[in-house]
Amino acid sequence: MEEERLEMMLGSYGGKVSVLEWETESGAAEETMLLWGIQQPTLSKQNAFVSHSSLQLLLDACGHSLSILQSPSSLGKPGVTGAVMWDSGVVLGKFLEHAVDLGILVLQGKKVVELGSGCGLVGCIAALLGAQVILTDLPDRLRLLKKNVESNFRHGVRGSAAVKELTWGDDPDNDLIEPPPDYVF
Repeated sequence: MEEERLEMMLGSYGGKVSVLEWETESGAAEETMLLWGIQQPTLSKQNAFVSHSSLQLLLDACGHSLSILQSPSSLGKPGVTGAVMWDSGVVLGKFLEHAVDLGILVLQGKKVVELGSGCGLVGCIAALLGAQVILTDLPDRLRLLKKNVESNFRHGVRGSAAVKELTWGDDPDNDLIEPPPDYVF
């Protein structure tokens, strides 16, 4: 018997894509690869999921509506990339959500250290999934990061999120490495 497939137009791909049903443990990985492939990263503009000109990104994750603030004006400063969201953060965050939903990843009660958290989306999602997250970034990025963490954790969070300064090459605070983290993003 031939399986019925739902097809639709999606993203910048310009062609029909099959909608997949996830009945296997590899579903989250397959969905992430599908999202990446649909956006054709080598052929299309960067950041098809987020806009660097917007002051705010609204995203549903883990049953919560997240509001991530950005600072697009900071992009003009050389080397400053942590003041705006990037597609890779959205894809990683949604991958974590789906991997936990499918039972192939457990974050509940796990210590997670996120390096270069930027606006904090991935760390926020990990905390919503039950992780004890320490989000880190350079000193000049902490104000925006703290604001995003505080505004998205008013109630109903299974894990926790703390913001710490970390400059690569400097010795890290002891709480970042003791006990060793279960995951480093």
